[in-house]
Amino acid sequence: MTRFVLDKNPEQNLTDFKELLELNTLNLIMHSDPFLKTNFLNKIISTTNNPVIFLDFDLLFSGYISSNIILQSQSLTLYQPTRKNWLEIIKTILLNLSERKSILIIDSLNGLFNMYSDKKNAGRLVNSFVMLFCSIAKMSDSHVLISAMTRKKNGKDWVLSIIGRHVFRTKQMNCINLEKQNSSFIANILDEKTHPTKSFKIPIQSELI
Repeated sequence: MTRFVLDKNPEQNLTDFKELLELNTLNLIMHSDPFLKTNFLNKIISTTNNPVIFLDFDLLFSGYISSNIILQSQSLTLYQPTRKNWLEIIKTILLNLSERKSILIIDSLNGLFNMYSDKKNAGRLVNSFVMLFCSIAKMSDSHVLISAMTRKKNGKDWVLSIIGRHVFRTKQMNCINLEKQNSSFIANILDEKTHPTKSFKIPIQSELI
């Protein structure tokens, strides 16, 4: 299917893109550049009126906050999960998601997998947590965004970088692949066969790249 880029008013592009994110509870943001991904997530956070719950597994976003490159929004609650505090964080998030419309950002899927030393059961546990978050999010019309650093294996299958696990897909999910084009994001919406069907051009905050 032919891709087309929506290259109109940049702010309208962003508005249209955010409306698309709200069509499904679950959104997967695939990327190959962690700094581009961080810039993109900050764009979403800084332009929403809803509370944002941020699970920072790779600590890149937290690093930008602590160095004052990114100013922490009042709507943002930032967590740095570890194996010790993970279950308590889950309880808090489920309660917050059930009470108020919010955006839950899981950054990143790769980092969530790496929390588990039992690689054999990691996939089952990660999928269960994601489905649990999505189930509770539906109660309050909330949305879940999961970032994933990916690459193509054998030219066709998307896998998580370094760990090599296949990227999970469901029909009730927006799958977006991020690219950089000059001073803009290109957010490609992928179909079930991972073919781009539509693309949104959104300006980058250059100081974060």
